[in-house]
Amino acid sequence: MTTERKELSVNQLDYFEIRENIKNFLKSQEQFLDYDFEGSGLSVLLDVLSYVTHYQGIYNNLTANELFLDTAIKRSSLVSHAKSLGYVPRSRTSPVATVDITYASGVPNVFPVGQVFTTKIGNKSYSFVNTEAYTPVFGQSPNLQDVEIREGVLKTITFVAPNSASYQKFRIKDDAIDTKTIKITVTQSPSDNSGISDVWSLGTNAVTIDGDSLAYFVEEDYDGAYSIGFGDGVIGKKLEAGNVVTVTYLQTKGAEANDAGSTDTEETPSFSYANNTVAVKSQAAGGAEKESIASIRFNAPKSYAAQNRAVTTSDYEALINNNFSGFQSALVYGGEFATPPEFGKVIVVLKPNTATLVPSSLKNSIQSFLRSRCSVSITPEVKDPTPLYVRYALSAVYNPSKTVLREPYLVSTIKSVTSQFIQDNTIGFNSSVSFSKLEKRLLEGVSGLETIEIEPSLEYRFFPIQDTSTNYEFKFKNPILHEFDGYTPVISSSEFRFVDADGIEKNVYLDDDGFGKLRIYQLVGGSKEYFTNVDFGKVNYKTGDVSFNSFALSTVNTTIPISIFVKVSGGRLISSETFILLEDTRDPTNAVVNLTSDNRPDSRTNAAGEIYLGTSSLSSVSPTTSTSTTSSSTSSPSTGGGY
Repeated sequence: MTTERKELSVNQLDYFEIRENIKNFLKSQEQFLDYDFEGSGLSVLLDVLSYVTHYQGIYNNLTANELFLDTAIKRSSLVSHAKSLGYVPRSRTSPVATVDITYASGVPNVFPVGQVFTTKIGNKSYSFVNTEAYTPVFGQSPNLQDVEIREGVLKTITFVAPNSASYQKFRIKDDAIDTKTIKITVTQSPSDNSGISDVWSLGTNAVTIDGDSLAYFVEEDYDGAYSIGFGDGVIGKKLEAGNVVTVTYLQTKGAEANDAGSTDTEETPSFSYANNTVAVKSQAAGGAEKESIASIRFNAPKSYAAQNRAVTTSDYEALINNNFSGFQSALVYGGEFATPPEFGKVIVVLKPNTATLVPSSLKNSIQSFLRSRCSVSITPEVKDPTPLYVRYALSAVYNPSKTVLREPYLVSTIKSVTSQFIQDNTIGFNSSVSFSKLEKRLLEGVSGLETIEIEPSLEYRFFPIQDTSTNYEFKFKNPILHEFDGYTPVISSSEFRFVDADGIEKNVYLDDDGFGKLRIYQLVGGSKEYFTNVDFGKVNYKTGDVSFNSFALSTVNTTIPISIFVKVSGGRLISSETFILLEDTRDPTNAVVNLTSDNRPDSRTNAAGEIYLGTSSLSSVSPTTSTSTTSSSTSSPSTGGGY
């Protein structure tokens, strides 16, 4: 009998291939010659062996993936990898608003931390508090100016150091914590009645921290909770046994309260604080949810590469993303690339989260933070991006027999899918929205739609320098629709005021003549009456540049900007440089949806569910109907509005 044994093939992970490999291996042994593997109890053993091998292969593959930052899927794994790189994932961030306060009576000497302001968004109530103290000014109106208030509830937790061990940690089990609002004080012991507490600061640079530095550290644990850590006497001061640690932080609802205060008026104030008058200077913005897995995977290596210094543009972006939140993304470039050039500057542009703004306080904080980390010859400056608002007119034919949705719900579904598509494709800078891909998404995702046609357009909003003759230039960064010279107007505007040659102010609109010239007109009896002697401006259809000559312009309403609308060619929208694409879903005119019901005889069914065929049923079918269901009417001479 030969002792030679064939090797077991181990090059497969598929269950059936593993089973076949084991069976072939056994067949090659003399003990199992001519053995019926499928008709015996050994078949069950083969199944078990194959299952265990397959299970172990999958487990090992998943485990191996979790060992690397690039392939890890579980948040706990990514957090662990990020921790080794010195990166702390961002927590929830509370929205911040700026308000002025006028006291009804009795101006106090101090405005302490923790004063509660209430507001409503829809039917939901939110509380805002101030996390810094202010000093009111008697006799000044308002008594308090530029007070920053943040959404959330102030929470306080107290820990007692159990011993004098190095690097002690205390866990805060609160998923709604905003770690940027953490404040820590330490007293000597529970029996210390001196009222003296040391204020500890967040440690951000281990190089500058010594054994006497009152520094604490924040890190995310495996289960998503955050821990507060203290030093070992070498990097940061060590806690002593019996020390009382008091942690105060803000428990927030994150992005929910963004935009609070946007509807504030004298008659209907958004915020209430006792019986005093609260006026909104800037609406609540900057609220954000916990940092996503994709964001951690992207930012952690960049933060490590930056090594807490600001030299390259990547360093700046990493420092900003690691230490701040409340915005979608950051773009950094040298001032020499600005128009006009600003030598000696580093320009930071922050893209806000959806339907919000970047608070001035956040921009100031980022500017100060970067100034302490860049070379003395460089001045960082934080700016807002230039928004181009996405608009569209959508025409669709749908088959009523293939959808259970009535037209209003069908329109709502179309808008919802479209908005999500635009949002998904406009994350960050240098983004692109393909409307042919959007049409495909709608046809595949919304039942009953048969054909779709989308006309995209862009809106530029601006406030003119009131009653001062000024040149204006608007860059849409996309080619403007222009089929041929003399083509129908593709540029329009909202109503604005214009001072003519006689110094008379008139309410006007604008459009283009199809040859590259801009015209202004008044509406008289529903018809356009052009100012033929006014050379208002020009348009470059190829580059998407629109410019006004020097005229004195003003808004009809001081709180509402002038809007310029352009139809875009190519079926695609792009953003470049500091321009970003946004969809203002709060604007009821941003989307126009026209639905046409497909009532052809061969596309409808009768009461019995039988499909109409041929022409025999024509008499039983009403003529084709067309329904326009829009969030606003399209532009017309009577309105002078946009697309």
